[in-house]
Amino acid sequence: MTNCMRKFGFNDDPNAAYPEPENRDFGVWNVDRVRKYGFRLIGEEAQSSQVHDEAGPWGAARYECLSSEKSKMDEITPPDDLMNGGAAAAIALKSLSMASETDAWNDAKGDWDDCISAAGLTPGQDPTKAKWSSQQSFDLQGRIDQRNPSKSDAAEGVRLATIEAECNQEVRLTQTLGDIQASYQVPLIRQDEAVLTELKKKSQQYVDAAEKLLKEMQ
Repeated sequence: MTNCMRKFGFNDDPNAAYPEPENRDFGVWNVDRVRKYGFRLIGEEAQSSQVHDEAGPWGAARYECLSSEKSKMDEITPPDDLMNGGAAAAIALKSLSMASETDAWNDAKGDWDDCISAAGLTPGQDPTKAKWSSQQSFDLQGRIDQRNPSKSDAAEGVRLATIEAECNQEVRLTQTLGDIQASYQVPLIRQDEAVLTELKKKSQQYVDAAEKLLKEMQ
């Protein structure tokens, strides 16, 4: 898509156009990243991520590229049921539910709450929406212009994210909760090993196709 869009004058760098992935299931933890970007993910300011006029030149170019590149994209794009459903997703949800009911889980979360409280923040008051953030950062994210925050809001986002990430590292929140969840995943994985092996085979076909396409484009 990037190469095709360049033909129409849209010269995005694919490495900058899309955020670098980061698992934030249990809040922010990458201190170096949040000190630079706050809660934002790298790449969010790139041209591809900005609002474009779908009816204008960009939209017309994108339509043409989606059509001309469809066959190649289909070869490397897993269907939704393979990416987001099935046994793997069920295991993730079940193990998370089981882990979150343990004393060790609650103790780790309590340690993080105490850490951010000591730094002047309030743990998220709504566990369904702000469980892994401070109330201050939850409120900030809800009121600022995410695409064009003011300098003061951007600075406040960096400050809040840094406190949360440093506390995450200090009490080893993400690592601890991940380990607890993994301990419940192991027996569930063994129960569904045959199904998961078949899913892995199907997923590998798309990985192989992507690697082949990348080599052809180099």
